[in-house]
Formats: sequence, structure tokens, C-alpha cells
Amino acid sequence: MDARHIDGNGIAGLLGELAGAEMTTVVRTCPRCSGRHMLGEHLAYRGAGFVLRCPTCDEIAAIIGVQERRLVVEWRGTFEFER
Repeated sequence: MDARHIDGNGIAGLLGELAGAEMTTVVRTCPRCSGRHMLGEHLAYRGAGFVLRCPTCDEIAAIIGVQERRLVVEWRGTFEFER
């Protein structure tokens, strides 16, 4: 980790707000490298919002932005939720 990013655990509150559930333990399979990592292991870059990137290949996993009073999210890859 360096000054440009934090791990996905650093935005756990935002992820939980989006899904209404604990998201840092959700496993994502990356379409580029087939790596399987919990969202808490992904790298979170801050800009106008957040970009989550695969910790193995740096592929974008999610883009989270704020438009006026709403959150806009684009998810990429396969996400596995526990029941």
C-alpha cells in the first residue's frame, strides 16, 4: 500500500451503505486474471469518488461516484455473497 490508495476495508462504510450488508468479505472473481479476492483486499483509489482495483492485476472492480445526492456505482466481475 502507498499514499495513493488504501485497501477496501478503508471504505467499508461506503460499501455497506451501497449494499445494506457487510461487503468487505464478499469474494470477487476478476475477469482479467481470474484472481479471487475479498473486496476488503482490493485497492481503493480516491478521486471524485472511489475506484476499487484488483490487488493482483489492477483491473477495475468497481467505480463509485457521487452525483448530486445519489451514489452511482459500476460493478465489474463476479461477486459471491454468503447467504
